[in-house]
Amino acid sequence: MNKTVREQIVDLLIEIEKEASYAQLVLKRALQDIDAKDKGFVTEVVYGTLKYQIKLDYILNQFSKTPVHRMKPLIRNVMRMSLYQMLYLDKVPTSAIINEAVKIVKKRKFQNLSGFVNGILRNIDRQREQITYPDETKNLVLAMSIHYAIPEWMIEDWLKVYKEEEVKSICEALNERAEVCVRYNTLKTNKLEFEETLKVEGIQLKEGAFLEEAFYLKGVDNLQNSPSFKKGEWTVQDESAMLVAHVMAPQKGDCILDMCSAPGGKSIHMAELMANEGRIVSCDIHPHKLELIKKNAKRMGITIIEPTLQDGTLKNECYVEAFDKVLLDAPCSGLGIMKRKPDIRTHKSKEGLLEIVALQKKLALAAISYLKPGGRLVYSTCTISHEENEGMVSYIKALGLELENIVDTIPNPLKKAIKEKGMIQILPHMAGTDGFFIASFKKGV
Repeated sequence: MNKTVREQIVDLLIEIEKEASYAQLVLKRALQDIDAKDKGFVTEVVYGTLKYQIKLDYILNQFSKTPVHRMKPLIRNVMRMSLYQMLYLDKVPTSAIINEAVKIVKKRKFQNLSGFVNGILRNIDRQREQITYPDETKNLVLAMSIHYAIPEWMIEDWLKVYKEEEVKSICEALNERAEVCVRYNTLKTNKLEFEETLKVEGIQLKEGAFLEEAFYLKGVDNLQNSPSFKKGEWTVQDESAMLVAHVMAPQKGDCILDMCSAPGGKSIHMAELMANEGRIVSCDIHPHKLELIKKNAKRMGITIIEPTLQDGTLKNECYVEAFDKVLLDAPCSGLGIMKRKPDIRTHKSKEGLLEIVALQKKLALAAISYLKPGGRLVYSTCTISHEENEGMVSYIKALGLELENIVDTIPNPLKKAIKEKGMIQILPHMAGTDGFFIASFKKGV
């Protein structure tokens, strides 16, 4: 049975919802079998529907007697996908969107519900101006949650830490379109050569917000087809994530442990700053991810990285007091990267976040034991959750480590984001980057 493009989109949304799968991985696999001319549309609608799902469901519930959560998976995802297009895409006529939705429902043996789908979508179209939203003055959390399509528990948490206007700025930034950020390889090229090379390849670029090696790319559909990418002259990495290696400040000859390394971007960046001299043990719990580290390091011309299979929560006696510096780029809720991973909005929960904190504490305990006396621990996450960031700083300090002053490693535009002398919380609206947290500690002698 040949599927239309919109049918394929619906099936992807059902899979992501049912399996709680990573949208990025599901989409990457599916795009291999989708015509080149349709890839952009499929990506836009899948990501857009996931991004605005909370708002879409709120609107659908105003027009349907059957709540969205009680609808058949096919029906609710056809409706979400169609409503997203109606509200956010101008190029496709609404009549065509609704007709296509009805066709899918009939084709998939839900003829008895085709009138239901048709009626609700047409009613929404006719009564767009009458859609009501929660009143901020009566319920600020709910109003912001629906307006920005971000879960109430996240909004509630952020309002405890930041002022209302700042939380709104965070939400707006998380709804912006994610840009492609890359870092050129200082071992193979320099800024001028990199700019010229990409210009020749027909790729548009603009300079990063605060780091010299960061650039944002435009005009490239498949990055991996770029000749200079294949040669290892650059790699994809968000600008805020690049800051981690600078805070670590690795030196030639250092012996460094990267505890949760895959896909290896931070290990590779540290190796570049070390001029590829020293030793970096890059660990991950998944064998297939070690292959990714090897592949990326080889492409970038890095030889000092040792990809190693290791469960970070289990103490490795061979590592005790063996490293000058340890990077714990911890598994986290990922709330700072929701603009590039919109499924986080519906897949994460407050309970799940607390489970992640328990994991982070186990990893931190092991990390500290691996440091030589006087060694440096850098803890980082791509989240803006207080429990996972400042909460973990308190936990690590209670284990006897002291925060190190990182002011000199932070570019001037970001100095305002330094929370204490040894930690920085980059919020998504500050420079258009991912939300990121970094803290640096010193172990006692």
